[in-house]
Amino acid sequence: MKVLSPLTNSLGIFTETYRYLQKSNHPEISVDQLKIEWAQSTLARLGVELEVKGEISNEKSMLYMGNHISYLDIPLLMATVNKISFVAKHEISSWPIFGEGAKKIETVFVKREDGDSRKSARKAIHAALNDGKRVAIFPSGTTCISEKTSWRRGGFEIAQDNDIYVQPFRLSYFPLRAVAYIDQDFFPFHLYGLFGLKKIEAKIEFHEPVKIKDAVKDCEYWHHWSKEILDGSRN
Repeated sequence: MKVLSPLTNSLGIFTETYRYLQKSNHPEISVDQLKIEWAQSTLARLGVELEVKGEISNEKSMLYMGNHISYLDIPLLMATVNKISFVAKHEISSWPIFGEGAKKIETVFVKREDGDSRKSARKAIHAALNDGKRVAIFPSGTTCISEKTSWRRGGFEIAQDNDIYVQPFRLSYFPLRAVAYIDQDFFPFHLYGLFGLKKIEAKIEFHEPVKIKDAVKDCEYWHHWSKEILDGSRN
């Protein structure tokens, strides 16, 4: 897929996403199937070589929580976990094309510094879980590779309060810094840069589902567990 120029491929991501959005408006089309197709197509276009470790739970009413490195985490999870939706920062809802796509897959948007918004997001997540849906939460609240900031424990509290299983995951990429969307990276330029890479290696590891008994301690434990995959991967 990378035989085309980085610019052509970058524009192709936008046009293909728009095409999938248009297809999703047809009532006879399965949005869940389109999600998988879009994710697989996007990863293939970028030349991502994906390695999956661990057994993925497809039980209903499941929370998936792990580290967050790049916007590539989204198609990565969509390609591996069936019928998954996400919790994302509110600003993504206004992104051209991709914001509409996020709405279409029932993303829960949250302004993390706004108490009312966090409360509304918790209610939306609870409702989704009650409806048997699978929801991915990135407890870091943003993309990062240093993992110095403590995880937010809201997702763990939701799991504990509602007796919901959590399947922890951890992911990494090579080359890590080139794929990571952090600091002052600008999305169009960053995406363009990805198509200039010879290859992208992605690894996602799933732990078996766990019950959350102490949100504070379990949040710290799984944060530490997720960081282990990045040890020695600074590149």
